Amino acid sequence: MIPFVFPSEFFDPLAALGLLATAALASVILWGIRNVYYHPLSRYPGPKLWAAYRIPYVVRNIQGVLPFKVLELHKRYGPVVRIAPDELAYTDPEGWSDIYGLQPGRIQNAKDKYAYSPLEPGWDSNIIFANDAMHARLRRIYGPAFTPKAVEEQSGMLIKYADLLVTQLKNAIKRNPVQDMSAWYNFTTFDLTGDFAFGEAFHCLDRGGQYHFFVKTIFDGVSTGLRMMQLEHYYLLTLLKPLLPKSAMKPKLDMDKYTKELVDRRIERGYVPNTVDVFNYLLQNKNPADQLTAPELYENALTLVVAGSETTATLLTGTTWFLCKNPDVLRRVQQEVRAAFKHDADITPKAVNDMEYMLAVLSEAMRVYPPTGFGIPRLISSEGGQMVAGGHVPEKTRCAIFHHAAYRYEPNFARPDEFIPERWLPDAPPEFMNDKRDVLQPFMVGPRGCLGKSLAYAEMRLLLAKIIWHFDFELADAEEDWYSGLKAFMVWERGSLKVRLTPVKR
Repeated sequence: MIPFVFPSEFFDPLAALGLLATAALASVILWGIRNVYYHPLSRYPGPKLWAAYRIPYVVRNIQGVLPFKVLELHKRYGPVVRIAPDELAYTDPEGWSDIYGLQPGRIQNAKDKYAYSPLEPGWDSNIIFANDAMHARLRRIYGPAFTPKAVEEQSGMLIKYADLLVTQLKNAIKRNPVQDMSAWYNFTTFDLTGDFAFGEAFHCLDRGGQYHFFVKTIFDGVSTGLRMMQLEHYYLLTLLKPLLPKSAMKPKLDMDKYTKELVDRRIERGYVPNTVDVFNYLLQNKNPADQLTAPELYENALTLVVAGSETTATLLTGTTWFLCKNPDVLRRVQQEVRAAFKHDADITPKAVNDMEYMLAVLSEAMRVYPPTGFGIPRLISSEGGQMVAGGHVPEKTRCAIFHHAAYRYEPNFARPDEFIPERWLPDAPPEFMNDKRDVLQPFMVGPRGCLGKSLAYAEMRLLLAKIIWHFDFELADAEEDWYSGLKAFMVWERGSLKVRLTPVKR
């Protein structure tokens, strides 16, 4: 049989590849044109390239500048902006309840899993990612550890670590008056959260201010996880994962291994009378339906540590920076705190709740430097779509309020880029009377609002009051622009904040 040979004059491989490339390029261009002009979201304002393809969003996210860019887009296009072919960003306070709330006659909008790091097996039992039924179950189980009564019972633990921070700082500044307050706040909040979660501190403060390897592992994984998550939008992570060196996955494996060890040690100790860690509350629950399996405990343990520590340390670092940059504000809050307490022992979680100006300082810090600057998107889940901030949004659209953008958007706040705690006082100056205070929701809203909000407030108020009462402080380098170097990877990737501290003499 004579084999058939296709005549070369009828087939040019290079020409065929060129045709395929041209067809692929044409498809991509047509897809972009369709997204810009014929998509259900076409009527919403925004840059055309962002509306055509998600690539600009992904690139800015990987660069760590997405929250800043979204603010720029709001300034240009208004309170609702199309930031991807299927995603809208809002600054209107109404958006909180519309996007994240639970309203009569409407199902809860689902979380968008692509907003988080790549999800491993078991992710659906994590309180952050769980479906509505599992989330409600987990919240019911963990809830007793976060009630007002429980937070009051944890006062002794909060005071213990606040005092240890002060003691170790006083020892450290004998050797060097300039200290990295970003690190010291991390040492404190991770120690405290480890004790709160497992009854076992990470001993960062005990060792005179040293990062525990578990803490460093978490830091290393946050920005890497976000970058990997962005690749999932184009399924590139699935293709590239086999090519990653084993060393790239080692921090994640070490983190999982140590988390499991922490949980196993705490379970082995069992119920411990007169302790207030989370597991003591879990072990008191005898309802069979509320018994968590070991894998469920492992899956949620890391969330307890990260959510309970990194966000508080971030806020306190930002607060310290803005106080140093605004000496008039610093003097006023120093006067309030130091006049209120004659002795260190008088500074308790309950007593600091009366510090009107200090609380305004913290509120303003959460506005100008929220613990997370991102928007956590929800997928519009009601059949046929729903109304968001006065406009109809189709089903399956991603919607979010970016904290940084909403809080720095001028129609929401007068002089939005300035640090002005007075705007939060009952007798705020007239120019701030039209500020939309209800847009500030750093702990989110709705059924998935932060479970640890009360504990976080108690912690940040006490730690700040202790630092202000015990120390005078200023930037080690008055010209340093710490804020401009920030990157945002779900949480802030912040650098060292070098502060010169002097003990207050009494």
